[in-house]
Amino acid sequence: MRGLTKGQVLSGLGVGLNAVVAEVFRVAPMQALPEFAKSTKGADAERVSLKAAIASVSAHLDELAAASDDTSADIFEALKFLLEDDELFEVADGHLADGWSAAAAYGLAVNEFAELLGGDPDFDERVKDLQDISKRVQANLAGIKVGLELPKHGSFVIVGEDFSPADTAQFTSAVVGVITLKGGPTSHTAIICRSRSIPAVVSCGEAAHLVDGDIVLVDPVGDRVVFNAELSEATMPIEFIATGREPLVPVRSNIGSLDDAKKASSAGANGVGLFRTELLYLSSSSQPSVEAQTALYAEILAAAPEGPVVVRTIDAGSDKPVPFLNMPHEENPSLGVRGYRLIVEHRQFIVDQLQSLEFARAHTGREVWVMAPMIATAAEAREFAALAKSIGQFKVGIMVETPSIVTQIADLKGQIDFLSVGTNDLSQYLFAADRMNPALGLLLNPWQPGLIRTLARIASESLAAGISSGVCGESASDPAFAVVLAGLGMKSVSSSPSQVGAVKAALSAVAEADAKRIAHEVQNFSTAEEAKAFVLAELQKLS
Repeated sequence: MRGLTKGQVLSGLGVGLNAVVAEVFRVAPMQALPEFAKSTKGADAERVSLKAAIASVSAHLDELAAASDDTSADIFEALKFLLEDDELFEVADGHLADGWSAAAAYGLAVNEFAELLGGDPDFDERVKDLQDISKRVQANLAGIKVGLELPKHGSFVIVGEDFSPADTAQFTSAVVGVITLKGGPTSHTAIICRSRSIPAVVSCGEAAHLVDGDIVLVDPVGDRVVFNAELSEATMPIEFIATGREPLVPVRSNIGSLDDAKKASSAGANGVGLFRTELLYLSSSSQPSVEAQTALYAEILAAAPEGPVVVRTIDAGSDKPVPFLNMPHEENPSLGVRGYRLIVEHRQFIVDQLQSLEFARAHTGREVWVMAPMIATAAEAREFAALAKSIGQFKVGIMVETPSIVTQIADLKGQIDFLSVGTNDLSQYLFAADRMNPALGLLLNPWQPGLIRTLARIASESLAAGISSGVCGESASDPAFAVVLAGLGMKSVSSSPSQVGAVKAALSAVAEADAKRIAHEVQNFSTAEEAKAFVLAELQKLS
């Protein structure tokens, strides 16, 4: 059977806490698109056809967004912005003038954009989005149906190279698990499967050997797929016993919309640990006024759970372009003008954002903390703190995402009130590993000893400087890792709304002394696998 034997393990990166056993359904590749060809109709006719195809695909994205949750809808908005990009159409129009067909012209234009972005690994996911859009426009012009042919009844684990947002929007109720050969822990597949509580294992190249009818165990907690296994063989998440104690540290929630704020409140979060404001502007072609921003922020603040609301000023750039900022393409955007570095060219928008937040704070009476992303030097931190405090009655902090600022925490004593660690970006820069590159996924595992020891340093130096420290990266959504973070000395954690309850349960079930002991001992291991196994075993003993 293709060399696979009962119980054989196929390694990958797990998404979610629940396991599932089901039959494999291989997703068939789409029908091949026609080769690029010269036009037989003329540039004017091809231009009309191309505009109609773009409009049709755009309308389809709107339909998918309307039927999706907020997480997926935000992604579709970003895709639509790429689809309708004027600069992209101008490049395609140039190819039309050279005699190419509409499909060829659009495909060639996207290839040129992809080549420009291809030198920067942080844009790999955006390049995939561009090529997926190109495929859909070309298919529309050729009359080829684009969409997954998925079963509507039964229970299946679908297997494919990777799935675009438009693909995942078509998942039926029969899809109970997902395996992808490619894709990293922050890929669209991982994000959407996590938001929909579908067990998944991504970056599982060995799954190429699976065929329709195979029975597999999708075991996210174990970071594996097991061939012909039983559900009883899954790595079980730890069930923490409620003790009635308060969590070791406040458990806040990450939000990016009004709907997220409502979900965080329903989940019982202790405030908001990360309000991703840039998600509000991914499809905005014009800069919003202070009045418009104030109204939007006030509505979200009013809906947010009780406790402080930590707002990150706009983190545009890299894979999050904001149209009205007119940000140029860069050779390496992940190392370019992003986050707080926008202050040089777009200072007024950051000022407007802070003023809007102050007006919204005063209107709602909420406790608002503000922090700047991508801070690399103590001077930048001091500049932001002075600006924010001159505008509003905020607690002021920074995101810790660059290794350089980790070494300067002592210099920030008396300058900032708090800091929040973004583990996704910190891992990316700490290990020089692209977040979107599936070949480097293991380096982005939060259980990497290098990251854990860096977090320990951040917590201890923050304490010495009188600065409150917290973690708002994806790692804080893992209940077991949240216990480690509390044990290291972090003063708060912030997870996705869906994980608030699980994280609070874990931090309520473990005594402070045990959390500190586990956090101390886990730093002695040399691999992520050993570190994770040790913590899970220790927590199992305590549960």
